[in-house]
Amino acid sequence: MDKHNYNIRMHDTATKKVLSRESAGSQTTRARSTSRANRLSERPARRIVLKLGSRILTEGNTQLSPDRFAQVASAVAAAPEVEIVIVSSGAIAAGFSTLGFSAPPQRIEDRQAAAAVGQTHLMGLWASAFAEVGKNVGQVLLTNDGLADRRRYVTARQAMGSLLSAGIVPIVNENDAVSVDEIMVGDNDSLAAMTAALVDAHLLVLLTDVAGVYREDPANTPAAEPVAFARGVDELREFCYRKSAAESIGGMVTKLDAAEKAGRYGIPTVIASGSDPSALTTVLAGGRVGTLIAADPKPLRARKHWMSVQSRLPGSLVVDDGAVRAIQKSASLLPSGVVEVRGRFRSGDLVSVVDQTGTERARGIVRFDDRDVERIRGLHSTEVDRVLDRRAGNVVMRTDCMFVFERSEDR
Repeated sequence: MDKHNYNIRMHDTATKKVLSRESAGSQTTRARSTSRANRLSERPARRIVLKLGSRILTEGNTQLSPDRFAQVASAVAAAPEVEIVIVSSGAIAAGFSTLGFSAPPQRIEDRQAAAAVGQTHLMGLWASAFAEVGKNVGQVLLTNDGLADRRRYVTARQAMGSLLSAGIVPIVNENDAVSVDEIMVGDNDSLAAMTAALVDAHLLVLLTDVAGVYREDPANTPAAEPVAFARGVDELREFCYRKSAAESIGGMVTKLDAAEKAGRYGIPTVIASGSDPSALTTVLAGGRVGTLIAADPKPLRARKHWMSVQSRLPGSLVVDDGAVRAIQKSASLLPSGVVEVRGRFRSGDLVSVVDQTGTERARGIVRFDDRDVERIRGLHSTEVDRVLDRRAGNVVMRTDCMFVFERSEDR
């Protein structure tokens, strides 16, 4: 059986404590990131985030399949050296029939109700399947929006670490009962990527209803084979076309987006078939299966990765061309460069920095609320304390608390 070079990051003390040392000097940060990117191993990945969509858990119909849950649990139990975090869809599929629907409903409020009913049943199936192989599970309800708050992100990271240390298999559900966006865009792939960064995973595995990413449509070309390896998602995007919003839900486009997010943190991704029971067993053993997408060779440190993957921000700062040039040269954002304030936000929130054409150039932790930025925008730094009538500092956003988009594909 061939082995992948998964570009995995083996755990060490520095990696485990990365969140508590985010204020360390840039030289230490660069050294840690380089080490994480270059550390290769021929051994199987030791911590894997596994994402399974509703199509896999229902075996193609509308009802969840207990047999599929049992297959996953058996594969995990057969690889005791691997820590697994499961990101599971299926709450809506588990609950719609209880509400009297003959098929998954389309209205958001009905889908939320189905999810509220189905989450208990979904967890029951996972608990039962893993109990059969002598393992316990723990439910973790996350949403992309919930992870946008840095304090909650750190708390969730610590809780997940405690579960894994105790030998528990965390089952991450998208909280569809209260989360509209996760239901509408099928963004569990993105949630899986964020979970992979959250737990410092070695590998992200996205199981889908095809065997990987194809250059040609296998429905039209039966002899087509999936791409075995890609250095990045850009090599694969040309094979995936977003035909419509409906067709992109849970499709390959969101999986490539997820692989890109994970790759920024130094985590490679495998896209493989969830319909083939042997595929997961092969992945857990470190074998070749599906499409492997390599991690970014220059991964971001934890805090900047968290900034880069957030999809919904409370506000934005429109800046002039001079400010754009300055932040691209690693300078802080000063009040004089801000020309407009959009949205509502508080000091400490993550906000976007856009140029006057509307292109996002950076994002970072803002040091003032929206009302104060409105009062000081365009001013020289020496005027800030006088206008705000307090010692407030003269920087709107510090460079060490900012993620700058350096390439068009980063946005």
